[in-house]
Amino acid sequence: MKNILLFFVCLLTFPAHAALTDYKVATWNLQGSSTRSENKWNVNVRQLISGAGAVDILMVQEAGRPPASAVDTGRIINSPGIPVRELTWNLGSNSRPQQVFIYFSQLDVFAGRVNLAIVSHRRADEVIVLPPPSTASRPIMGIRIGSDAFFTIHALANRGVDAPAVVNSVFEFFRNSPRPDMQATNWMIAGDFNRNPDNLRMAIETPVRNNTVVLAPSDPTQRSGGILDYAVVGNAIAFIPPVLRAGLLFGERATQISSDHYPVGIFLPPP
Repeated sequence: MKNILLFFVCLLTFPAHAALTDYKVATWNLQGSSTRSENKWNVNVRQLISGAGAVDILMVQEAGRPPASAVDTGRIINSPGIPVRELTWNLGSNSRPQQVFIYFSQLDVFAGRVNLAIVSHRRADEVIVLPPPSTASRPIMGIRIGSDAFFTIHALANRGVDAPAVVNSVFEFFRNSPRPDMQATNWMIAGDFNRNPDNLRMAIETPVRNNTVVLAPSDPTQRSGGILDYAVVGNAIAFIPPVLRAGLLFGERATQISSDHYPVGIFLPPP
């Protein structure tokens, strides 16, 4: 009875207008490096987040370093032991600014390659950093905007053995939150899972599997031929599968010159 009451409280408190379908989201493994990534940000990333087909939120893996023109806001982010910065990046001019926010986690201090980033047109209400689910894993970084949260992840290269644990960590974070608004949050994990989506579906624990759906394109997301880049969406207490699909951003296929991964979009299907 307690769980039923909590379910209805959440439905009454948080209106249905807040949904993952309100956002155009993409994920891309930039295959960055400390020097070459600057041009990738200024050309390829800019192309994804500006113009007529711009996405609202872009998850970036192997992010290299943020563009030199990005400015640190000085926002204090509670992420013990895991450095995360909030920066603003002006895609326009001084007279006609077009500002986006970059949330950047510098995990690779020396090579500057396997860092994580999220680019958002809206400032995050909250930055969420979860510890690595295993000793070899990378941290999980996300942002919350209203009642929706978005996480960028990069699973381990050895067939993404930690990917199910990543999904479970995000699920448990929201389910075990003492705040009803956080429990009712819709969330999306997008990134390089380094394993086949069907394989991940079967590996996710049953309680979590019942409250999530994997959204993956049907075409390979890497030049090697594998489908490694996609999204998992869920809600810990009131999951309704969103009407979303995943697909390669074919208009951005020029990015294959600078990375062995293709950008993947998660979006509403055409009417």
